[in-house]
Amino acid sequence: MSEPERAAPAYEPRRPTLLALAAFAIWPVLLSLPMLGGLWLASPMSDQYLSGIPFHAWGAEWYKRMGHLPLWDPEVFGGLPFVAAGHGDMFYPTWLLRFVVPATTAGNVSFFVHYILAGLFTYLLLRRLRVGWIGSVIGGLAYELSGLIASYPSPGHDGKLFASAMLPLMLLALVLALRDRRWEGYPLLGVATALTLLGHFQLAYYSLIAAGLFALYLTFEESGDSRAGERGLRLGLALVAVLIAFGVATIQILPFFEYIPFSPRAQGYHGFEGSTSFAIPWEHVPEFFLKNFVGSRETYWGPNGSYQGSEGLKLHSEYLGLPVVALAALGATLRERRRQILWLGGIGLLFLLISLGAATPFYKVWWTVMPLVKKTRAPGMAFYIVALVTALFAGLGVERAFKGEGRRLMTPALIGGGIVALLGLTGVFGQIAEGLAAAKTSAARVDQAAIMWGAVSSGLALAAAAALLGPLQGRLTARLSTLALALTVGTDLWLNAHPFWSYMKPYGRDPLIDRVAATPPPYRVLDLGAYPGSVLATFDVPQVLGYHGNELRYYDELLGGKNEWKNLGFLPLWDLLAVRYAIAPANARNVDSIPGFRRVMDTVPILNGDAGRARLFERLAPAPYARVVPAAIKVDSAAIIPTLLHPRMDYARLVLFTNDQPITPEPLKQMELPPPSPSRAAVTAWQPGRMTVTLDPAPTHASYLLIAENWYPDWEATTDGQPARVLRGDYSLMTIAVPAGAKRVELTFRSKLYERGKAITLASLAVLLLAALATVVPRPARHA
Repeated sequence: MSEPERAAPAYEPRRPTLLALAAFAIWPVLLSLPMLGGLWLASPMSDQYLSGIPFHAWGAEWYKRMGHLPLWDPEVFGGLPFVAAGHGDMFYPTWLLRFVVPATTAGNVSFFVHYILAGLFTYLLLRRLRVGWIGSVIGGLAYELSGLIASYPSPGHDGKLFASAMLPLMLLALVLALRDRRWEGYPLLGVATALTLLGHFQLAYYSLIAAGLFALYLTFEESGDSRAGERGLRLGLALVAVLIAFGVATIQILPFFEYIPFSPRAQGYHGFEGSTSFAIPWEHVPEFFLKNFVGSRETYWGPNGSYQGSEGLKLHSEYLGLPVVALAALGATLRERRRQILWLGGIGLLFLLISLGAATPFYKVWWTVMPLVKKTRAPGMAFYIVALVTALFAGLGVERAFKGEGRRLMTPALIGGGIVALLGLTGVFGQIAEGLAAAKTSAARVDQAAIMWGAVSSGLALAAAAALLGPLQGRLTARLSTLALALTVGTDLWLNAHPFWSYMKPYGRDPLIDRVAATPPPYRVLDLGAYPGSVLATFDVPQVLGYHGNELRYYDELLGGKNEWKNLGFLPLWDLLAVRYAIAPANARNVDSIPGFRRVMDTVPILNGDAGRARLFERLAPAPYARVVPAAIKVDSAAIIPTLLHPRMDYARLVLFTNDQPITPEPLKQMELPPPSPSRAAVTAWQPGRMTVTLDPAPTHASYLLIAENWYPDWEATTDGQPARVLRGDYSLMTIAVPAGAKRVELTFRSKLYERGKAITLASLAVLLLAALATVVPRPARHA
């Protein structure tokens, strides 16, 4: 009797989708149990902690106050556009949760739900590809809990999770539209693509390429007896759905592309070396198969370090699951699906090469040829597509195994799993890691226990899966075999994911924040390292620095370089930036006193005591947020910052313009600076993106109003009701030329591209909704 004939029939439950949903929910439930105790899925090194929740909470609060989304963020880096510069998932549907629950709870719910969706969408895709129930469930688990995706909470990358969860939905929609000729596939494709774009631009770039290749496969390999014209029409309709999706996301896309020339990535991301930073190095490749090979989360010996620059913290995992990889290898040899496997394998190989970055010569070609790639970094994030292809192949492998095919391979796999576990137990993989670690041998040596147990658990999981699909197949009931395999695969991946789900108490207000936040705006705080990232923005406290990554490049350069801020040691620059408060860690050396400031709070606990203690200094005479300057000159751009840092430079007497500014200042008389203007500027009304400045007394000569807030082309101004041009003065700050006698200046941040994008988004949503309704409205029956 042949192997397929001896195989037990595959298990198919009465309510397959409901039971599959339960299988995908149980692991996120186990990982999310601390949420029930009020804890927050974040850590001090997480983007959620450093910037995500601050931006989300601040944006929601000001939306409630103003009745619309704030378009200007004055809280970090001297001010920057809220939409154009990117502040997280501002338009992704989960943002609505922030209006009914705290931002931390909304973040928890968003992570939890999207893990279930990632598994469910992969399951539905496999079912549509005619894979059985258990193969589809294993494929869903393999993608949902794959190392890269399951570790997203560690760096706090919710947007990447959103985009990753939508990829299998995009492919499912293409199968419905192009292969099955079902009209609902087109609006579904539009929804999935729009959500991907609103989740994460770089992942959307990768997903669209993968989906495009998959669409070509469906068009040329799975279109049955369709004629070329019909194939082209369906492919064209799919393209229209994608274009409508871009229309839905235009509210964010148009301002974003307008911002690129003003961002730190205007000239690319530090060349080829910068663009390939945070790719997957060769040292990580063994971790595709063995969890913890490059160390545990806290003790990492690999070359990448973290996004915060630490070399001792591992924020991601690339573990695919050793049982999953074995099943994927079995599925990849399925002859009946040879064309499908070749196309999917080609997509997976492409994105494997992308994720490896400079580790192979391919990425140099990719970086040279593909648009926008020069402005990106971290190609390792493309590995989620490799994870999906692996999961799909694993689903096919399970299908083969339960049919009895490949049973003879299970005994070697069982033995191989035992050997891996034994080698791990004897420290062989730890020795290999030490050899690869080179200069970080000591770190790899510290990781020996994590490497050992990672290899042992991976090997045992492979052995267990092989036993279930080999010697034990036929001895257990179909239901029990199915359950045992799902538990084996799920447990193996859960063990890898668990360390990357860290929890903490949400941070709250403290006496220092209460003291500063009671100050009427506008003002600015210089934090010398007490509060992490942009945490102060959570409490509406504007600061000189923060944590963003895409702030205005002119401001970065004014302060002495991104992440260097060398010029902040020049105290007069604090005056130009209207610094009223300085905060220093209590244990900071040489910060007992600051010239021109007085200490108003000493060694107070901050953020519930979780961030240590800090000192608060307040300026003796508050620096003006707006000032009237009597003179200006135009100089070469390279000379402005050195001039501003000259000890004899008086910001109250002279404004410096670059030669490209559309103004011709009056020449200085006898090349001497005039005395400071007797006119005083006072900010009498202020909110994000809008301020009123009164001049008293009115200047007697044409002058310049200098604002301690960053310039951007979307700022508009009026002087006594008449339009006035907003210029970029002193390299980065808003400056308005005011005539003699001017009394009132109104400044408003108004993005025409945002308004245009909003209109396109609403129109595209209407089209998408009508298309979706058209697919569900019953059509009248045709009569002979």
